[in-house]
Amino acid sequence: MSARRSLPSTNLTRADLSELCVLVVDDHGHTARLIADILRAGGVGRVHVKTDSKQALASLHAINPDIIFTDRMMPYMDGLTFAQTIRQAALVGGDVVPRPEIPIVMVTSQAALLDVELARQAGVNEFVLKPFTPAALLSRIELVLRKPRPFVVSESYVGPDRRRKAQLDYSGPTRRRSDPVEMSDAGERNLTRQTIAVELAALRRLIRARGGLDRSLMQMTHRVIQHTRFRALQVRDRTVERTTNSLLAYIDAVGGPEACDREILEVHFDAIVTLMGIDEADTAQADKIIRNLELTVEYKAAERLKAEARLKTEMPIAV
Repeated sequence: MSARRSLPSTNLTRADLSELCVLVVDDHGHTARLIADILRAGGVGRVHVKTDSKQALASLHAINPDIIFTDRMMPYMDGLTFAQTIRQAALVGGDVVPRPEIPIVMVTSQAALLDVELARQAGVNEFVLKPFTPAALLSRIELVLRKPRPFVVSESYVGPDRRRKAQLDYSGPTRRRSDPVEMSDAGERNLTRQTIAVELAALRRLIRARGGLDRSLMQMTHRVIQHTRFRALQVRDRTVERTTNSLLAYIDAVGGPEACDREILEVHFDAIVTLMGIDEADTAQADKIIRNLELTVEYKAAERLKAEARLKTEMPIAV
């Protein structure tokens, strides 16, 4: 078995990620490409994609990845069997799997308690729930490198130590019931704004890397804004909440994320970033930015209605 390769430092930067090699395994070509694009846009240096788990297993020795992202439901060999096969190499040896301890991140829509327990017993390190966002994927890289789990090899279980407990379905800030509201909000608001900034930066890099917004990216953008609004509500960040409400109202008004004007998305992104950099006491400046944003949305919505009305009048009447 080959010696373990040194991974980048835990203070991850794009330069650190550039040294990483990641293997993406997903039988759905569109999803595999989207994950790969997110990782490359985030700074990962080498990304290999396999749409067949058996091919992925056969390629491990040649690729020798630092992290594996794998789908759960795949033909021929599903994600659980794929993970188990990698882990069992620690017991049976051989040259097919150079590093049985490699971090495995499962990308799945199955988050029931039984599904999670089965994946953990198979030796999965972390999870990303579908539908995902760019920051959700990149944060798992941060997690497996910043907080690596000891690797356990026994007759009954092979895989990462499961004693660190995580809640999969919670994306908001941690709050203790005993914390004064003002204190928890003040401390958590700054952390939440950092999370929002990372999410938006990752999304914008992905949009640039793919050369614009296609249907899947518009849907992902909608999810990111919904998450942003949720986080703002949790910490009573009224300015960010009002900004996301503006964009979500616009999306609803035009009939969904696929019908959005890219310019509207960009001005909302810019407004959120600007608002997060303004002192919370400067309410006048925040109100001015948000009002200008709302006027832009109203103008664009009015333009859209005029264009639709003009199109209807120009349509030939069937006889």
